[in-house]
Amino acid sequence: MDFTPKAPRRNPFAKANIFSTIFFWWVIPIFREGRKKNLEVNDMFDTLPDDLSGPLGDEFEEKWNKEVKKSAAKKKSPSLVATLFSLVGKTYIIGSIGISVGEIVFRISQPVILRELIKSFSDDTTISRRDQYFYAGGISLASLGLSLCYHPSAFHLFRISMRCRLALSSLIYRKIFGIAAMTGVGCILILMPVQYMNGRLTARFRRSIAQRTDERGRIMNEIIMGIRILKMYAWEKPFSAVINQLRKLEVEALTKRLHVRGVSLILSGIALKIIMFLTVLTYVLEGNDISADKVFFTSAIYQALALIWLSLIPSGIAGVGEIMVAMSRITTFLTLEEKEPSEGFTASEIFSNPQNQPQVTLDSTSARWIPETETLSALNATLKGDKVVIIAGPCGSGKSSLLNLLLGELPLDGGKVSIQGRLSYSPQEAWVFAGSVRQNILFGRPFDQKKYDEAVTAAALLDDFKQLDYGDETIVGERGVSLSGGQKARVNLARCLYQDADIYLLDDPLSAVDTKVSRHLFDKCIKKHLAGKLRILVTHQLQYLPQADHIIVLNNGKILAQGTYDQLVDAEIDFVSLMVGDDEEANSRKTSLVTIADEAKAKAEKLNSAGNTVSQIGSTSKEQNLKTEKKATGSVGFKIYTDYFKMGRSPFLLFFTVVVFILCQLAVSSADFFLSIWTNAEYDYMQYLEQQEAINQSSTTPSSFLNDDDYLGQNTYIYIYSGIILAVVVTNIFRSLSFFSYSLKIGINLHNAMFSSIVRAPVKFFDDNPSGRVMNRFTKDLGSMDESLPPTLFDMMMIFGQMAGILVVVILSNYYIAVPAAVVLLVLWWVRRYYVSTARDVKRIEGITKSPIFTHSSSSFSGLATIRALHAESVLIQQFDALQDIHTSSWFIFFSSMRCFGLWIEIISTCFLTFVSFSFLITQDSVQMGNVGLAISSAMGITGMLQYGMRQSAEVENLMTSVERNLEYADLPSEAPLESQPGKKPPKDWPSEGGITFKNMSLAYDEKDVLSQLTFDVQPREKIGIVGRTGAGKSSIISALFRLTEPRGEILMDGVKISEIGLHDLRKGISIIPQDPVLFSGTMRYNLDPFDEYPDDELWKTIRKVELKNAVPALDYKVADAGSNFSVGERQLVCLARAVLRKNRIIVMDEATANVDPETDMLIQKTIRSKFADCSIITVAHRLNSIIDCDRVLVLDKGCLKEYDHPHILLQMPNGIFTGMVNTTGRSSSALLKRIAAETYNGRRSSFQVDTLSILSALEEELNTINNDSNEKKAED
Repeated sequence: MDFTPKAPRRNPFAKANIFSTIFFWWVIPIFREGRKKNLEVNDMFDTLPDDLSGPLGDEFEEKWNKEVKKSAAKKKSPSLVATLFSLVGKTYIIGSIGISVGEIVFRISQPVILRELIKSFSDDTTISRRDQYFYAGGISLASLGLSLCYHPSAFHLFRISMRCRLALSSLIYRKIFGIAAMTGVGCILILMPVQYMNGRLTARFRRSIAQRTDERGRIMNEIIMGIRILKMYAWEKPFSAVINQLRKLEVEALTKRLHVRGVSLILSGIALKIIMFLTVLTYVLEGNDISADKVFFTSAIYQALALIWLSLIPSGIAGVGEIMVAMSRITTFLTLEEKEPSEGFTASEIFSNPQNQPQVTLDSTSARWIPETETLSALNATLKGDKVVIIAGPCGSGKSSLLNLLLGELPLDGGKVSIQGRLSYSPQEAWVFAGSVRQNILFGRPFDQKKYDEAVTAAALLDDFKQLDYGDETIVGERGVSLSGGQKARVNLARCLYQDADIYLLDDPLSAVDTKVSRHLFDKCIKKHLAGKLRILVTHQLQYLPQADHIIVLNNGKILAQGTYDQLVDAEIDFVSLMVGDDEEANSRKTSLVTIADEAKAKAEKLNSAGNTVSQIGSTSKEQNLKTEKKATGSVGFKIYTDYFKMGRSPFLLFFTVVVFILCQLAVSSADFFLSIWTNAEYDYMQYLEQQEAINQSSTTPSSFLNDDDYLGQNTYIYIYSGIILAVVVTNIFRSLSFFSYSLKIGINLHNAMFSSIVRAPVKFFDDNPSGRVMNRFTKDLGSMDESLPPTLFDMMMIFGQMAGILVVVILSNYYIAVPAAVVLLVLWWVRRYYVSTARDVKRIEGITKSPIFTHSSSSFSGLATIRALHAESVLIQQFDALQDIHTSSWFIFFSSMRCFGLWIEIISTCFLTFVSFSFLITQDSVQMGNVGLAISSAMGITGMLQYGMRQSAEVENLMTSVERNLEYADLPSEAPLESQPGKKPPKDWPSEGGITFKNMSLAYDEKDVLSQLTFDVQPREKIGIVGRTGAGKSSIISALFRLTEPRGEILMDGVKISEIGLHDLRKGISIIPQDPVLFSGTMRYNLDPFDEYPDDELWKTIRKVELKNAVPALDYKVADAGSNFSVGERQLVCLARAVLRKNRIIVMDEATANVDPETDMLIQKTIRSKFADCSIITVAHRLNSIIDCDRVLVLDKGCLKEYDHPHILLQMPNGIFTGMVNTTGRSSSALLKRIAAETYNGRRSSFQVDTLSILSALEEELNTINNDSNEKKAED
């Protein structure tokens, strides 16, 4: 999301005069520029005022709202078509008039003029030479008039359709913030219903394709978003099977649609020949004599009628069908219920209380996400003024739901909610979009240096800026992939702080950071920086409860207790039992209790100055851009075409298709040429009979040169013509079937190659390429290759074949045309190259400028709550409209250049028609009527066909850019092999011990080391904790262990070098409980066991072990997209269940409890200690209590190993890093952590348990002492 405006070039269409508009002269400069260099996005023109996305969206939204209200009053569904018509209906009608005039006046007049011109070549004609020239010129002028009517009108209609797309896209984006002659005519009438049915079937199959493509795209998006988890679980194969099955269903629908398209093309290819055959046959069998003027006049008429009734109308029906499918889906979305404030919910930015303070009031409030289950019940609270309010409670108690209620995201079910003051929000799951860190913090707001410095200092981002290559101008990938979890959380917090708000909703921002940063955030940010504001903080860190002004304790959606800390202590509220349940495990209970006691008497700690200011960091940053999408330059190489056809992997079918294409064109050309031969023979035979009759009447001896030996007889000509027509039909059928069958093979194989390449690509590929960019390849580019390229390529090959046949026929009719034909071909080829050099780049730019729209939309969907909370809808809508305008500029140039090209191609072909017509006038003494009719009618046909064929050839090259992009994804750099080489495969039970050794291991991202020369080992069954400041490289050790990024040096597991075995063998041997729990849509069974390796009773046993039984009613229980119907804690428990199922000897926890409450944390720790007691465990954590009883702790700092030993030994170093981290937790908490470390070191704990009662007794005694001291101090004051 780049909020920086671009400086566009002025669009020349804005000042184009009428002549320039009709002849598209204003487009020529971009062609010249495209010939000189490769065009870039900055070479595009600005978007015309009438085509701007914002104003179009505003106007369309206004009209749609009126339509919705009108329809509601009439109790019927709103009509999207009617709304679009009110937007562009009048201009659409005006544009249609131009095309209608051309079709009615000029297209119909051509055959009439042609008939008179052919008649003028008979021996008994009375037509003068002057009239002949008049007729010949009339044919050319009619052709020119047709072109000048069609192309400017088509440009106008294209622009209208573009406006409709822009308006709809803008409204959809806004919605997410809101949810014989008679024989021939008879034949045409018979074929019309067939083509109509084809159109209907095409629309139906298109609907089916759209549904299946959507499903594939949805799962594909989940795979891309969760690719790290998928790789670490070694789940590539089952997800590949899912995608392949969905693709198979999509291809089935696509096959039906392409076969229907093939039938349509077969009918288009044979219809005119069959019509002519039946007409001629009927005419002859009725006893009439055929003549050239009648035959070719009829042919020209049928040509015009066939184009309209058998091509344009069915195509229009199919197009309208596809439009209606899209309209139906869009209407369904737009008529979804809007997110309106619930009845009883009031929010105002104006203070209306006597104290003139921000205030939140809950009055008997109840709310629910779904009708069946109540989420929050009977809440009563009044929060106002300069206060820190902490919301505490166990997992699933409704803490985040309460914040969502205040944001207006959770529907109110009863009672009232009143908010006075502006809100700002920091979500539990950090949301970061593709852009710079600064852009993520500013979020479209104006830059204020002082406010910005204060926000990033309070969010403890200064040291992180120093570590980033470009400071706060560093570009972070989509979802913030280049930032650690803690950095993303603090960027979100800084964004929240930068807003001008009165009430700050902070959803657990302290869990994702280490203890030192957590202390800074609470003291310097929440307490100090936001002083004077109402701060509502959700947290699981109970040590901060004594410093809260007000505490709300939630349980099962109800307020269990509320008040100050002292009031709740006096009321004997057991925070520990509440947060961690009734389990007697000491590790979590004792830590929480001591930290509460510690903070009850703790004083605010002072932090060292950050040193450099943010402005200094920002000013020294270098210019940096998000990695741009690769854009090929130059023409699409011949290799792309060969690689495309090779993807069919069936040489015989390809050879057969080529042969059938040639045979089909020979048959079609023979049919035309034979009509000329037949009509000439009939004319000569009639002349012979007339002369014979004249000789017989004069009783003279017949002349020897007059004979009928060359005349084969009418029946013979009918048989020959019938045989040719039969050949046309048969070869047309085989041509379509073989071509589209081969195209389907290509689509299937290329998709499979792309998907295989994607899932095997290194993780860095997904860090560098936003999901919208990848999805663009698998949706738009693949769709273009599947649906648009085959018929377009077929049209091009068919038309070029027909053009070649026509040129041969015309030249055989009149040899003098050969030279003009050669000149015209050279000019056409030059014009095509001139056009393609520009259109190719513009088409590539169009594809590239579309990707950011997908990425922007995807990012917006995932951050809806944050966007709405920060009232950034208008900013993002403006950005979406700006991205649409950038895309519109390239799309406008593309279709403008296409219409310009089409017009000038037709003007050149009209010149060729003029050469043909006048050439017969010059050589008419030796010309036969049949040859004249054949040549001119063929040349008339080539006029429209030529521009269409040339445009299709250019469109093929444009579409081949999609193939080029897809082929690029089919050959991406790959990870190491999934399977081990023979002789290198580890034993089935490997790793059986769980020992790990790192030897001089380094890891680099973008050629910069993030881990440097690490050497350490993990003994079998040893529990290792990894700690360090945010960005120290903790998670990078996990990347190295799973070989998500290939490390340097050596890593050995049970003595086996992991670099020498297959990735699946490696990753299947390690269980991961990730930092960000990922669930996939489908069933719970599939999320736990995609390989179907475990019986149901084993799955249920595991679900019960992790205490998920209440959340999972059945194994086939549907998991929503991204697991949205489960809380974060529940999703983490699913990940824990996966680890329990796998029964591996090595367990990795990547800050797995960072975003869960103490109860879930305790459950995870309990499960880890009981179920994985004989396993080696590597734990990356911010909470020191979760690793303080580990066998050893590894301390990282800036990618280097600084300390590594038992926690107790590390704590003996007064200046050690680990000692400093422990001391930062507070005096009592650090004392407890040191005591636990000492206990485990001295062996007085069996496994991981301690004497719970003795520790709790000591802690309670200490707590009483602290409270007494506190009371005495109050009394003294």
